[in-house]
Amino acid sequence: MFRTAQRRRSESARNYVDFSVEDPSLDTLLSLAATTLGFATAMVNIIDEDRQYTVAQHGDRGPTVMPRDDATCALVVDAGRPVAISDSCREARSTDPLAAAAASNLVRLEYRSYVAVPLVGREGLVIGTLCVVDTEPHPAGDYVLSTLSDFARLVESHLDAIRGHGRSTWAPRGPGAVLGEGEIVPWFQPIVDLDSGDVVAFEALARLLRPTRTGVDVVPPEDFFSAVADTDLEIDVDHTVLAGALAAFAEWLTDVPTLDLHVNLCARHLGVARSVEQLDEIVAASAVPPQRVVFELTETRSYTDSPRAVAFVRDLRLRGYRVVLDDLGTGHSSLERLMELPVDGFKVDKALSHRMGSPDGDTLVGALTGFASVTERSVVVEGIETEEQARSARHNGCTLVQGFLYSRAVPAADVRALGLV
Repeated sequence: MFRTAQRRRSESARNYVDFSVEDPSLDTLLSLAATTLGFATAMVNIIDEDRQYTVAQHGDRGPTVMPRDDATCALVVDAGRPVAISDSCREARSTDPLAAAAASNLVRLEYRSYVAVPLVGREGLVIGTLCVVDTEPHPAGDYVLSTLSDFARLVESHLDAIRGHGRSTWAPRGPGAVLGEGEIVPWFQPIVDLDSGDVVAFEALARLLRPTRTGVDVVPPEDFFSAVADTDLEIDVDHTVLAGALAAFAEWLTDVPTLDLHVNLCARHLGVARSVEQLDEIVAASAVPPQRVVFELTETRSYTDSPRAVAFVRDLRLRGYRVVLDDLGTGHSSLERLMELPVDGFKVDKALSHRMGSPDGDTLVGALTGFASVTERSVVVEGIETEEQARSARHNGCTLVQGFLYSRAVPAADVRALGLV
């Protein structure tokens, strides 16, 4: 249902396999590592579920790509800890299973000494190794291991720069630790029909709960999302929120069968194999029918493969889901994307809704509402905080609204207590 640990690690690793990018500083680091430690060869190896990719190398020029099953470094990635082999011929009989397996593989490859430390990617997952290797035996004690570990931290920074974005400093644990601790939960904000005054849907929004000595803190969304932005963890956050939201929503749906559940999907889903199947499996495991689930696509313009984006939306709709564009009027969401993608509707961002009541604001929102009516698309106006804004929305032809005027996002336990269902 969810991406497995191996799949998450493999997809994280592939973000670092780009042979078109050259980094002279990385080459220099490898040269220094090999020279400092007295080994003939130093390599940066990235490992996915099928192959090992040597993306940088000093010394012996071996194969750039090899099957994962043949790679000694795959053992280090799987174990998630360093290994140091002074003499493979002797250590093939080691009582440490990792050392014994690594040494046996080195003997087969005709290497005598080897030291490798895991490399951690932006998702907080092990993506490969920095290793030194030689055809001659070498002492591989604590000094060698600690020095190579220092070089590995520098290599991680260079790999991250090649990937194109800076590393987050949100938490010392790294964002990858968050998912394993069950701290991500959905909170719910209602969507209201102005004509009836009824809550007709809820949007599930990700919140990070961090335990403290005195209780639980809710991490501000802007801090949390800065930690996972531009990483594959965005997908796992979406999956976690979807599963949690479905569990809570199923109970409310028994009382109000016409309720809809809105859930955000980041643009990274558009580029992942079986992404629609993964989402469908999560919904199928719940008691909520696809017809009651509305997926909100965020930042779609940041994904440039339009044919795949169109296919993604169509596939979701064929399975019974509705799809809308989020935050129209700001960021990467645009009228161009609205014309390209076969979506069921869109949401007007608060940047536009807050301008309602002025000539330009009313003109823009009114035009969007008219477009929605002509093309038979739904429209929700976000950011409604005052009665005046609600009246302006109605004046501009909008009947579905969302904002602090009705409720902030609240935990599932508070939805009934506030009388929202």
